[in-house]
Amino acid sequence: MKFNLEEIPFSTRGSYMVFSKLGKKFQGEEIQEGIYFRNVHGSAVSSLVARIVPQKNGQEIPYQYEASPQEVKIYDDEHCCRITWQDEKTVLLEGDLPFYFDFLAEGSSYTFAQPWKVGNRDFYLVNCFRGNSRYMIRSQKGSLQLKQKWREGNAEYSYLYVNGDAPYMLVLEENFEDWKDRGEDYDYTYAAQKQKQKFEEFYALMPSVPDKYQDAAEISAYVDWTGMVSPCGLLKREAMFMSKNWMCNVWSWDHCFNALALAYHCPKEAWDQFMVLFDFQKESGNIPDSVNDTKVIHNYCKPPIHGWTLRKLMKVMDLSVEQLKEAYEKLGRWTSWWLNYRDENGDGLCEYSHGNDSGWDNATAFDHLPPVTLPDLAAFLVLQMDVLSEVAEKLNEQADAKMWKNRANEMLNNMLDVLFENGQPVARAGFDMHKVENESLILYLPIVLGKRLPEGTRKELIQTLESDKFQTSYGLATESWHSKEYESDGYWRGPIWAPSTMLILDGLKECGEDTFVKDMTEKFCQLVQKSGCAENFNALTGEGLRDRAYTWTASVMLVMAHEYL
Repeated sequence: MKFNLEEIPFSTRGSYMVFSKLGKKFQGEEIQEGIYFRNVHGSAVSSLVARIVPQKNGQEIPYQYEASPQEVKIYDDEHCCRITWQDEKTVLLEGDLPFYFDFLAEGSSYTFAQPWKVGNRDFYLVNCFRGNSRYMIRSQKGSLQLKQKWREGNAEYSYLYVNGDAPYMLVLEENFEDWKDRGEDYDYTYAAQKQKQKFEEFYALMPSVPDKYQDAAEISAYVDWTGMVSPCGLLKREAMFMSKNWMCNVWSWDHCFNALALAYHCPKEAWDQFMVLFDFQKESGNIPDSVNDTKVIHNYCKPPIHGWTLRKLMKVMDLSVEQLKEAYEKLGRWTSWWLNYRDENGDGLCEYSHGNDSGWDNATAFDHLPPVTLPDLAAFLVLQMDVLSEVAEKLNEQADAKMWKNRANEMLNNMLDVLFENGQPVARAGFDMHKVENESLILYLPIVLGKRLPEGTRKELIQTLESDKFQTSYGLATESWHSKEYESDGYWRGPIWAPSTMLILDGLKECGEDTFVKDMTEKFCQLVQKSGCAENFNALTGEGLRDRAYTWTASVMLVMAHEYL
């Protein structure tokens, strides 16, 4: 398998280090084009550590590259440098292509390289303050030369040259906390073979998909595999970032879709993904918007799809009593938080205090000042309380089971009375609950309740979803493509997204709409086959948009292709 390094970073499971081919701008910063060594720890002001610059006689030269799960090759007509992973904290670079590391010291504070010695072994310690990271670089074979101008505690420039006069082998180790020389020499070929084997073993554990989508499945598996980071700092368990491009966090609904992709054959990893946000649950029951190894963001939250997720996990995993108890306690507190803290007018329906809380940040349903009351939130809570009732039954908590079922029924009735007009879902804003005119797909997410909805309501929702209001040649647009508010790259105002697609198709599947579900799943798999694991897609052209290596897109493709095809 080959992939585009301009879209998908080269990394390995567990690592916070990546290599990317970047253009002239990255995260709003003007940069030189090239292949960059990057750091995705959450403490980094900038993820850029160094640019790899192929050179001859000190002058940068043209080059090509090729990326696969086991290695990146950088080459010209005569020479080549290959990069692979010894382990999640150790990179190996082997070849005869002369190059230098530009550690981007110019204009930054406290970035420099210094000689370091352990016994008779020579290293360079690279201190990258903007990246809050340090690295040890050693030449196992060949020579290194530092060209650096030191001035008042900082390097004005810092270049580490790798001579290509003879074959070289470099070892680059992360020194994020404590580092000790392991005193080892490494075999590049063996390390690359092990990387290939590790990825293939992971890929074999992913959900099976139709043969025609094997290319999409393989790239999806790679995005998920490399998206995982080891416990570090605030993260106490292995976690899957949404991407190692720039969305280097775990958001509190994205993780649910990633848990589902792992559930079939990786139960421990699946449970870790499902529970990772609950490690940060407050006493009130709230779980944060997002986390990484150094930051917890509480400004927003995300929708309570965790009951929906738990129900799906229970279908494919054998959960222990201890796991059910853990999920029940945490899910109950999360549900109670919504009921206690997000029903400001006391009408029995919860509100979003910002579009970000819904996950649909800028959807047209939020065109009026919050609070905004939407039927999707009510539907998620109904489903979540239904699941809490089911789990309470399993745990022989009969009173709790009855209580959650009663509360679910009350909310369902409130949703149908207040958030539907003439069978169609509506958005309401403010404490006066005035109607917000919009043509957002978010209003139709209550189909996730399936046959829990009255037959007439189901039929109205199905009729709209299967019309051309949202449906395009590539899937379901998040804003009607007939709407004057539709934007081709408008985030939640038009593009096709993985989570909205899966939530809606899951509900339609329960309603018996098998033909439509299969057709939409085929379209989504074709999108990934064509445009990769993009954050979202142009609804009318299928072009991949925004972050191009997004794990929930990968996970949704794998799960839907397995479940629905």
